[in-house]
Amino acid sequence: MCITKLFSSFLVLLFFGCSQPVIKKESSNAPQKLPLVGSLQVYKYKFSNGLKLLVLEDHSSPTFAYQTWYGVGSRDEVKGHTGLAHLFEHMMFKGTKNHKEGEFFKLMKAVGSEGENAFTSKDYTAYVQELPKEHLEFIAQLESDRMQNLIVDDAAFTTEREVVQNERRFSYENNPDGLMYQEIFGLAFTEHSYHWPTIGYEEDLSRMAATEASQFYKNFYAPNKATIIVTGDIKHDEVYNIIKKHYEKIQTSETLNIQQARESTQTTPRRKIVKFNIQIEKLYMGYPVPEILHEDIPALQVLGEILAGGKSSRLYRALVNTGVSSDLESGVLENTEPSLFLITTNLQKNKKAAFAESIILREIQRLIQEPIAQKEHEKVQNRMSFAFYEGLSHNSSLARFLGKYEVISGNFEEGVKLFQKSLVVNAEDIKKAAKKYLIPDHRSVIIGVMK
Repeated sequence: MCITKLFSSFLVLLFFGCSQPVIKKESSNAPQKLPLVGSLQVYKYKFSNGLKLLVLEDHSSPTFAYQTWYGVGSRDEVKGHTGLAHLFEHMMFKGTKNHKEGEFFKLMKAVGSEGENAFTSKDYTAYVQELPKEHLEFIAQLESDRMQNLIVDDAAFTTEREVVQNERRFSYENNPDGLMYQEIFGLAFTEHSYHWPTIGYEEDLSRMAATEASQFYKNFYAPNKATIIVTGDIKHDEVYNIIKKHYEKIQTSETLNIQQARESTQTTPRRKIVKFNIQIEKLYMGYPVPEILHEDIPALQVLGEILAGGKSSRLYRALVNTGVSSDLESGVLENTEPSLFLITTNLQKNKKAAFAESIILREIQRLIQEPIAQKEHEKVQNRMSFAFYEGLSHNSSLARFLGKYEVISGNFEEGVKLFQKSLVVNAEDIKKAAKKYLIPDHRSVIIGVMK
């Protein structure tokens, strides 16, 4: 990533500067009551320290999902310090001033928690659980404790760094798909921080110290960087009172907003061949596309479904049904900043990735030039509708939808709008999106071959 002299001078502030509290304003306990879909309503609160709370009541099952989404991911790192966001996800399960290391999982297991997990992306880090309805205050106390009282010392940092290094070797260095996913971003982005993998580079992880993780915690693990999502058999006003009790006194942090470099327009295809211990070839193709809030995203979402959304899709029929590939996927990656339209496929034995690439290019050109049948379009819309509503049918997936779009777009309602707009995208919109973004000279291609 290109860093100007002015920006370089700010790096010390990001990793070693002091967090400063922001003066609080009086807050009201009156929520916004916002529609989701059908009869589902979301109660949205914002506290004086910047913390956001989204609550959705669903009394069909005596459980609830509790998720904490931090607006920090690998996008917020700087060159030479990659992997810190993901490494810190691991650190959050260490000890605090109030709970010894290992207690978190024991306590969660004792109350019947399910789905305990965490994940880091380019734009966010999330911590998720699902518990019986009577344990709301219990989890609020534990999560608020992690937000403000985590112990970040040399011993904890060294242990988790080794865990992440092993994860990197398993998921990337010794995993063809993981490494190819890393390489396609590295090839397509030369200036923006989406260039590096979320898990970071081995050399960066090796030279990091606990002091950097500690400052990262102070900068980014603060209420003004967090959104709490609670969905299930709870009452919104009770949730508000419990969150207020455990979180409102936590201080905000003043963080440096990194201005990301914009990628220059690509004028020629970029290609890279990677060798693995595999018996078949693999193909990853990426095209630059705009950020999540861009007006063309709904058309690109439908385009991805037409190309590879199911066994009746165009690329499935052209590649899998003909015996060229064994599987494939395509779609626009939803990110806060401009990202990729990705097409991936695994070839059948003795079939060449270059041949599959030529078929993909041919099918894209055919889509641009020829009419899209109404029946094909309607089938795609029906499939997208089913997937959307199915994703809102469980506490955890509902909370994940709310958290993801609240963080990457600033408002969960944007996720609903995207779906609604995708249903009114017409055939001409889809063809225009393909012509505008799936430009042959703009593609980046990673081919995995046998050593």
